[in-house]
This record gives sequence, structure tokens and C-alpha cells, in this order.
Amino acid sequence: MRGLTKTSYLVLTALALWGSACTSEDSDAQRSIAPAVTTENGLNSINGLNSINGLNSINGFNSINGLNSINGFNSINGLNAMSGSMSNDLLLTAEGRTTMSYLVRCALPANQTVTLKDKYGNASTFTGQIGIAPQWATSACDKDCQEHLTGCMLAHVNTTGQHIGLWLDSDNSNLGWGQSTDYPYQEGSFMGNIFTSPPQAYYCNGKDFDSGVVPGRLGVSQTGAPYTNIAGSNGFCTNVCTAADIPHQADGYKACSGWNHIVTVWRNFDANTNYKICNRMTGKCLDIAGGSTTAGAQVVQNTYASASLSQKWKILQVSPGQYKVINANSGLAVDVYGGHVTDGALIVQWGYKATTNQMWSFTASGSGYYKISPGSRSTGSLNIQNSSWNDGAPIEQWTWNSSWTNEQWSITPAS
Repeated sequence: MRGLTKTSYLVLTALALWGSACTSEDSDAQRSIAPAVTTENGLNSINGLNSINGLNSINGFNSINGLNSINGFNSINGLNAMSGSMSNDLLLTAEGRTTMSYLVRCALPANQTVTLKDKYGNASTFTGQIGIAPQWATSACDKDCQEHLTGCMLAHVNTTGQHIGLWLDSDNSNLGWGQSTDYPYQEGSFMGNIFTSPPQAYYCNGKDFDSGVVPGRLGVSQTGAPYTNIAGSNGFCTNVCTAADIPHQADGYKACSGWNHIVTVWRNFDANTNYKICNRMTGKCLDIAGGSTTAGAQVVQNTYASASLSQKWKILQVSPGQYKVINANSGLAVDVYGGHVTDGALIVQWGYKATTNQMWSFTASGSGYYKISPGSRSTGSLNIQNSSWNDGAPIEQWTWNSSWTNEQWSITPAS
């Protein structure tokens, strides 16, 4: 079998558990930058698809009490379960309705709505967004349709339930190929068929899976995720997938291990997430001396304490490849003091002025660490003064040396 995109009733039941921690609102799909689509994920895998009612269930979407892909949404034999137990009707729970909202959002075009009834006749209305399987509104969803929908659904899973902006690429004509500078990191690709019994759900790591990490997604410690890596533990898509045809070969994949409908996801640092920025050598994290909220206070390293707001940072894109780094406690920006371009210039916090000494680039090493350079000096990097292991050691600017671990930094969501 091949492909990405659809979901079975009992799989939806488990996907429903993902949806309990977030609303069903998504951003509008945009095709103005490139043919692909911006969207948001947020299905919350509190219990995951591997729960007893999830992917390991003996029945898939085509179960007698589930979502029958032979008929359209509007068919009496489609979504509406006409028989079976109450527990097998997605529309009876808020979580199930959230999950169904994602399924309709993936399947139907923007502004197209469908009203579905639970077994007691209670109606719920859902709105489309991406339109990856518009034919399912009134007619059958065949294997290709199911695989396209599987990829879309799996691409929207977030094991924390948090809404994260995503950019999706696929061979599906209603999704398309293309890249956006607002989503520079290739997270990974999703594929399978969750309409089969048992459902099949897979992913593989993109080239940037450990860059620009965001809560609940690939590259962080996911728990209860419904998919397995088709390329093996920590395997990369490049090992098992065939790139899309020219000129879209860098956008995503057209086939992976026998599946021929692949959804590739791109992302960026999440503007609503606090991050911790920690040194590879010492394991200590960027902080403001004394937790000060005053402009000019030094940036230092300290042992991480989750209760310390001054050790948490917002990473906000200003332009492609350039970010401002804002302290969550003071609201001030990381700054090379005085705009100096010499080695040893101290790093401080300052009111944001959009100057080059407040613009930062993050160059991934491929091992989960970054070179962090100011826009005023591309050869410079954040460095621990005198390679100190001490709490309170100042952070300075220094010429980048790839062999120095005190110039390498991890960036992960703060706990």
C-alpha cells in the first residue's frame, strides 16, 4: 500500500483524544506565496492512537460503527452511525467533534460546510479548509483519497494539543508544492492509510527535524504519538523516500517505502513558545544577571531553573533567516553591546530597535546545536567568556570556531 491521508472511525476516536486540549480553529489556507498551504496543527494525543481505541484497534474507519469511506459525508450511510454502541460515535463527544473538524478541514475546500448528525439526531456543522479530498463530500473516498487524507491528518497531530503554524507540501493538486521563507525548517513527512484495519500511520524525519523545534512535534520527546518512523529509529526521509519531480525536488517527496502520497511539513520557531537556550559544553542556559529587567543588564549563563522567567526567550522572525530574541521576563532584546564587532564584546539586553546587532541567525550543526550569530557580524558567535563553567559567567561575542563546544547552543521549548 502507499500514501498519506485518511482516518478510520476508531482511529478518529483516538485522534479525538488528541483534540481535547485545543480548539478546532485553524488559520486560513494561503496559496499566495507558493502552491502549498499554511495551516495549524493541534490534535492532542493525550492517549494517542495506540490506545485501545486507537491504531491497534481491530477495527478501522471502515468498521460497521465507524466512518464508511464508501459513502460521502452527506450520505446517510457515511458518517452517521446507524447502528452500534454509543462509544462508537465520534460526534457524541467534544473530542470527537474536534477530530471530525480536522478531518473535514483536510478533506473539503475553504468555506464549504457539511452538517453531520450523531445517532440521536443532534447536528454539528464543520467547515473545510484545505480541500485535499473534495469528492468525499458526496461520493466515495478511494484508496488514493484515503492516503492523501491520512497524511493531512497525521501532519496535524500535536502531542501537547498546542496550535503550531505549519507549511504543507504534497503531490495532491489541492495542496501542491512550494516553500515559504516563513517556514524554513523541513520537519518531516507523513504517510500511510488509517482507513485500513489495522490502520497504518508513518512518518520520517526531515533534514531539519531537530531545528526550530516546537512543542508536540517531531524533534522533541513526543509521548503517545500515533505514528512510527518508516525509516527506522531516528531515520531520515532521504534514506527511504524519492524526491518530488523537478523543479520541486527540494519541497518534499513523491514516494516513501511503497507509499506514493506523502505530506511533507515545514515549520519555524513558534512565536507563542518560550524557549531555553543552553550551552553544549556546560549545559547551562542563557539568563539575565540577577533576573534584571533593566536595559544594559548582562546576558549570562546559569543552571536552568524552570521557575525562572529570565531564562526563557521568545524567538521571533523579523525577516528570512533573521530573528529577534526577547527575554520573557523583561521584554528586552538580546543585543551586542554598543554594536561592537570585535571579539569579547559583551552581550546584554536592550530595548528592541531593529538594529543589526539585535538581529540573530541560527545555523544548525546537524547534531541538534546552533551557531548563534549577530547580523552585525556573521563570523561571530555567542560564546561563554573564558570558557567558564561557573554560574553567572558572562556571554560575549567571539569568532566562530566549529570545534569549540562553548559556542554551540541547543534551543528547545522551555519547561
